[in-house]
Amino acid sequence: MRTVPLKTQLLLVAVAAILPLAIVCGISLSALFESQRAQNEASSLGVARALSTAVEGELRLTMSALQTLALADPLGTADGEGRAQALALSRAVRASHPEWRGLLLADPSGRVVFSTETDRPNSANVVERSSFDATVQTRRPVAGSMARGAGGNLAFPVRVPVIRDGVVKYVLTAIIRPEAIAAVLRAQRVPEGWYVSVFDANLARIARTVDDEKWRGSGPSESLKPLFQALGHDKQELLGTSTNVDGVLAKTVLARLGEGGWTLVLGTSLSKAESSWWRTAGAYVLGLLASLVLGGTGAWWMSKSITMPMRSLRDDADALGRGELRPSGMSRITEIDAVARALESAAVQRAGSEAEREELLQLESHARSAAQAAEQRLGLLVNASAVLSGSLEESDTLDAIARLVVPAIGDACRIDLLDEQGALLPRLSHSKWAEHSGRLAEQDHVLVHAAETPQVLITALKTGKPRLYPSGQTGEVEGQIKDISALVPELEAGAACVVPLIARGRTIGTMAVLQAGPNRIFEAEDSALIGELAQRAALALDNALLLSEARKAQREAESANRAKDEFLAMLGHELRNPLAPIVLALQLIARRDPTAFSREREIIDRQVKHLSRLVDDLLDISRIVSGKITLSLEPVDLREVMERALELTMPALQARSSTPQLSMPTTPVLVQGELLRLVQIVCNLLNNAAKFSPPDTPIRMELASEAGWAVLRVSDEGVGIPAHLLHHVFERFVQGEQALERASGGLGLGLAIARSLTGLHSGTIKAHSDGPGKGSTFTLRLPLLGQPQATDDPRGDTGSEALPALRLLLVDDNTDAADLLAEWLVMEGHRVRATYSAAGGLAQLAEARFDAAIFDIGLPEISGYELARRVRSQPDTRHLPLIALTGYGSDADRLLALEAGFDDHFSKPVDMGRLLERLRALLADRHQKDAAWHPRP
Repeated sequence: MRTVPLKTQLLLVAVAAILPLAIVCGISLSALFESQRAQNEASSLGVARALSTAVEGELRLTMSALQTLALADPLGTADGEGRAQALALSRAVRASHPEWRGLLLADPSGRVVFSTETDRPNSANVVERSSFDATVQTRRPVAGSMARGAGGNLAFPVRVPVIRDGVVKYVLTAIIRPEAIAAVLRAQRVPEGWYVSVFDANLARIARTVDDEKWRGSGPSESLKPLFQALGHDKQELLGTSTNVDGVLAKTVLARLGEGGWTLVLGTSLSKAESSWWRTAGAYVLGLLASLVLGGTGAWWMSKSITMPMRSLRDDADALGRGELRPSGMSRITEIDAVARALESAAVQRAGSEAEREELLQLESHARSAAQAAEQRLGLLVNASAVLSGSLEESDTLDAIARLVVPAIGDACRIDLLDEQGALLPRLSHSKWAEHSGRLAEQDHVLVHAAETPQVLITALKTGKPRLYPSGQTGEVEGQIKDISALVPELEAGAACVVPLIARGRTIGTMAVLQAGPNRIFEAEDSALIGELAQRAALALDNALLLSEARKAQREAESANRAKDEFLAMLGHELRNPLAPIVLALQLIARRDPTAFSREREIIDRQVKHLSRLVDDLLDISRIVSGKITLSLEPVDLREVMERALELTMPALQARSSTPQLSMPTTPVLVQGELLRLVQIVCNLLNNAAKFSPPDTPIRMELASEAGWAVLRVSDEGVGIPAHLLHHVFERFVQGEQALERASGGLGLGLAIARSLTGLHSGTIKAHSDGPGKGSTFTLRLPLLGQPQATDDPRGDTGSEALPALRLLLVDDNTDAADLLAEWLVMEGHRVRATYSAAGGLAQLAEARFDAAIFDIGLPEISGYELARRVRSQPDTRHLPLIALTGYGSDADRLLALEAGFDDHFSKPVDMGRLLERLRALLADRHQKDAAWHPRP
């Protein structure tokens, strides 16, 4: 066979190794070129989309401003009495938009009604009629094409219709400077070498990022026109190549804007885009040539370094064959040196076999001893896991650690734990003897408080690793023994193992295990055992600390919950206090002159009721969450519930074209529940339907019995509920998207309260909607009480008697509320004295006799509760009827008032009819008791 020199083989190996790599790199380079090309195209499309979005955003902002102005009342009468107001308002809006040349208003025929740039009426017609006619026909905002105005300036219009009663009455137009679009393009920070232009529907250039003023109003280049034709009206984006007006060949992207038929054109220089490809290809070719040259040179040099040691190795083999043992030289080639050493060691292997056998026997003995020790350590660790899991109390865990460590592992143990500030505090010090001599008996662990933390503990915290002391190094033993002796002062320590306590990735403290006497030491196996035990101890201590922290967090949460309840009570009080005089003032105005300010009083009264309902919702949801609502269950006819709910929500339904359509059976539909709470549920559903449906659409209420359930449905044809919100509408503070003016109002609590109260009645409530704009249906299901039974109609006119003139005492630190209530009662024919402090109230009671008294609760010197107790403690006023009129309106506040001696409790703002009716009942009851206590002879 023909032999081949080693040099030639190495050179062939180098070439064979480099060529596949070169082929793969060429394929990868080609793929990289294609990837870069696709990435550049995608990047160009992305930038074009972003720029078109920015331009569309600018146009939509202008349209939004014009639409807001078009909704103003003066714009609807701008051709008559509202012209001056409309012109002033338009000029104010024009002043806030310096990029506008002006605002003008024109009627549908194109006649200009007014312009912000002149004070004289203008009878001229609008410029650029196509966008004007499109606005009138589509009744939607339109961005028109650029044109020259009367002054010869280029601008483009943005038009919005002014619609009144469903008819386009005017068209409001903003004349925009093209520089506004150029400013939007410059703000996007287009990369250098990129060219961006915006063309209107007539292919007139509105703005350009380079030489904007020079090319403004010009048309596209000749090579760009075919791309516009290819884009047509059915495509949104197009990618191609064209030469721009500067004569630069560029990759070009056309993106159609959604407003006015505008088009954005983005171009990148083709030479710059492809320059990186050619540089990469050149670098690849140079790298391939350099690799071939270096590979051949390296193969030639390596062949020399291999052939010479192989000749020496051949000579060594010949010498060993002749029985000669000579040392082999080092060739610095691992394989050749390994063969040389193998030849050298072959002669001495038989002599060393006996020594090796003896050594193996000794290793087996050591391994057996180590296995036994490992078994003992494993048993200790298993026992430790069981003992440490027995309790989550910190003291019990510390006791368990002390019993595990002493005396099984060491003579003493100390544990220090980190506090919340990161300071290391001693928590356990436990030893077998109180002194090294052993004269004292074994003692239990005690808590210690060291003034200074030993350095060995700080070192363990910093390093995070176990460490043995003393280390045995010269110059350190004496200092180390002194330091570890400070860990347990009653023990003369000779050795210590200090380990950090790490649980769940964080260090919580240190554990030190000590040996007494100078001859006691720790081995490496002991350090490993103590480390394993420390891991289990750290986890047990961390569990105990977590339990302690959880208990602390629970206490803090309970405290926060109490603070929240107190805050809501105070909030209700502070909100109701100003509402009370407002309601009384409205009623006084109505009593004095029923025709005075009727519309204004109606608006104020509606908003006050809205605020009162919000306060009630906040307090209701707080009581529901805390479980403080209890129901007084009784048989209830859901037909009566529907009628009462309809009556209570009538103020919210008055603006609608028709009242809700009722559908109910002729026989009672009885459920077990509380009438007022069931009425509250249905009221919330009716209010929700009224808020979120147009006034001219119907609301339907249907009641039926289905398979043992009473089913009540409230349906509307309003805004509907989006699918993503359908499962969250019953959560607290959740509402659908609303306009900035929040015409629907509310806190998002009504449906949450309805669901909670339904759950208390063992029922269910669900919402259904086919989507936005398709209305919604809320279905309330309650278990039927039993078969319907005939019931007497409770309705009837009981009549009421006029309340005789009374002597009344009012005590309220809110002077407005006290004075207005007193004025109301005086108008009712009563004699009233009002005072603003508890001391004043006691003084009035001492001076004169009264038939009844009305007290506020939140008085400055003493509370209304204490004032009632003092009144009840006096013989002359012990039986005086007392009513609490306060901003504190929770069930707990009512109970406190009754316990303090009040006969009844009313929340501000109060219904004066109910207050007078309650006074009549209290006085009648008092007269009956007086007759019983003092019978006539």
